[in-house]
Amino acid sequence: MTARQLWLAEGRAVVPEDVVDPGLWEELAEEADRCEPHAVVRHNQRPGLLVMRDGSITSPQRCRVHTGGDALSRLAMSKGLAEVAGEATGRARMTPIRFGLKFYEPGDYMHVHRDDGKCEITFSCGLTPGLVSMGWLPRLRWLTTQQVADRLGDTPYPDGGETFPVRHRVLTGFDGSRIPHWRTPLDSQSREVLITICFTDLSV
Repeated sequence: MTARQLWLAEGRAVVPEDVVDPGLWEELAEEADRCEPHAVVRHNQRPGLLVMRDGSITSPQRCRVHTGGDALSRLAMSKGLAEVAGEATGRARMTPIRFGLKFYEPGDYMHVHRDDGKCEITFSCGLTPGLVSMGWLPRLRWLTTQQVADRLGDTPYPDGGETFPVRHRVLTGFDGSRIPHWRTPLDSQSREVLITICFTDLSV
């Protein structure tokens, strides 16, 4: 199955491990440690799902966030990652428009949601090893935003979902602006760090 076929069929994209220089991961870990004291608390407690004009769906979450620094910028701007984004989505000029670090403490969570409508593909991975997976519902990928919100109602972590692996220092792409996904409360004794990078096509 080609990258394009996998994207159309399953809404995900495989990133070859050699796209990222192994030494960059250690730089990212050091950068995350420096950024963490300056991370901003993101704690949205508004209940239920909120449909946004851009097609996204917001919901309650709790974590800390930071935009990162030079190392994360180099990862987001890497030619290899842009090529994977373009091959999967079939778009001509894929550019990272949003990227950052998310710090999860034990018990932190993210209810079911859809990403910003401008994110044509979202890449993520665990900078630390304890995030394991997230839940997602690829069968709802092609429903409208309102249909998804009506279907899921006030369910923070829907039944019948599938498991999407969050790999340790191996990026994976997914259709986060269309496929509802969530992160159950972190069941760990240590804080974990998630990297996210969103791409869009600036040529349209």
